[in-house]
Amino acid sequence: PDVKVEMDVLSLNIRKILISHGGSVPLASLVHCYNADFDPLDVEVADDGKHGVPLEHLLQAVKGIVVNTGATGIKKIEEATPENLGVKQSDLVGPPPALAGQLITFTREIVDMLKTIPGCKLAFYKFIPRYHHHFGKQCRVADYGYTKLKDLLESLPHVIQIIGEGAKTFITLAHKAQVRRFTNDLLKMLKNQPEKQFLLSSFSLVFEKTFFKPLSIYDYGVCHLTDILTDIPENTIFTEDVNEATKSDTMISVFRRDQTQEEVMRTRGFAKEVVELLRHSPDLSICFNKFIPAYHQHFGRQCRVGSYGMTKLIELFEAIPDTVEIREDGEERMVQLTKDKMIWVVGEQVECVVKTSRARCVALVELEEEYQKMFGHLMPLGRMGVGRVEEAVELLQSWVRVVNGKEGKMVVTVDRGFIRTMASNVRRLLVEQDEGHMDLGDFIEKMATRFGSHIEVEMLTRDLSYLVEVKGDKVFLTALQLCARDIEVVLGDLGKLPVAELESQYEAKFGREMPLEPLGFDSVSEMLIAMNDTLSVRGRGIRKIVSVNKSA
Repeated sequence: PDVKVEMDVLSLNIRKILISHGGSVPLASLVHCYNADFDPLDVEVADDGKHGVPLEHLLQAVKGIVVNTGATGIKKIEEATPENLGVKQSDLVGPPPALAGQLITFTREIVDMLKTIPGCKLAFYKFIPRYHHHFGKQCRVADYGYTKLKDLLESLPHVIQIIGEGAKTFITLAHKAQVRRFTNDLLKMLKNQPEKQFLLSSFSLVFEKTFFKPLSIYDYGVCHLTDILTDIPENTIFTEDVNEATKSDTMISVFRRDQTQEEVMRTRGFAKEVVELLRHSPDLSICFNKFIPAYHQHFGRQCRVGSYGMTKLIELFEAIPDTVEIREDGEERMVQLTKDKMIWVVGEQVECVVKTSRARCVALVELEEEYQKMFGHLMPLGRMGVGRVEEAVELLQSWVRVVNGKEGKMVVTVDRGFIRTMASNVRRLLVEQDEGHMDLGDFIEKMATRFGSHIEVEMLTRDLSYLVEVKGDKVFLTALQLCARDIEVVLGDLGKLPVAELESQYEAKFGREMPLEPLGFDSVSEMLIAMNDTLSVRGRGIRKIVSVNKSA
């Protein structure tokens, strides 16, 4: 019969019945024995798969028990032992190689067909006409090496379960197949959500939005959602209890394995490769489906997402959100650089255009034409969020500037040497402050009196953003620069130290750990690379030495 019961309650009570009945109970009398010992089972009168789940199917999901058919054809529930779980020789050998492909196809067809039926349950005698109606072809049992349909279906216990007997024999999906199906559907639902997560209380709503049909949990062979959630394989989803106002709920999200340090380093390298690849593409974007072949052609090697600790390319792109973003363009998905990265790339390209011109300057009105001559496509003004070339140049102030010449407005490159000198002076002044910050007015005045430099706030925020932060009326060294200052103190008068000793020496000097994690680094070596403007590393392995840059 179709019943409604929680798996935890059923599992516990079935074990108790087996103990009281000497380890074996006929399936036909199970309901009577159960109702005599415990709260009566909620048996459904309607046998349509819309109001409950067959009891025999639920028993397949109970761990530690097995339903066996005796020599007389009577089904019994028994405790699972090595003897009654014996693997048949045919299961070990499998189908003949010539039939293996056909059997796999047949298995998929059965799953597809049963999915369309309420409760995934079909009367045995209706199987052949239903198959013919569903696929428009005959089901020839002999094609799969069998003479009887029942023998063919019994050879697929990982997918099909035959329940009932006589005229009431039914075919349904095995519990393991239902768990696989539910897992795949749940992952589809999660991946359709913006943050790949949703609350358990909104499961029905998300299901309906994803599959355009109402949720019937009986179609997955269980009576309650939580019963099948507990059977999902490990490392597939992540669940977390959350408190929403007055009620508690569960947040379901896609499981993400933490990347190893080596994989994190590789991912950062991949981000640079993506920029390198997209800078040669028109509009600085590429069709998602064309990325892998384009990567292979450009770098001469395969892009293996497994090397970065991921299973799918989309996950790899999601791990570098500051470099790329995915946008929907009609039916296609496009991989494009983020606005910051795009401005950086276009800035370098425009700088290259100006530097290679004869006069080392280009008339503003001719800039777009010269850019197209060099790179074969127009400047991506729309993607940069501007309508005119003049507005684009405004965004590229770190690379080029507009000056008034004899022939009108000219685009010239920025003097990098001037910026480097200014950066060195700014850092020197702020490093001398105990807290690493100054009032903006005092700072501008000191820069003028000590170094003879007039510095503007715009230059601090535009060209020296890696070095300082301007908050309100104060200017601060960034956290990375403050850490670099502390390392210089550790290096002391000698000015150098083995990298292997740096972390322990830092801790001894300041009584605190080096702030690797807060700054987003996984190792000392990685952090020192980011400080290459003030510190340099030479040597290999344990002989690596860190020292202060003489130019800093």
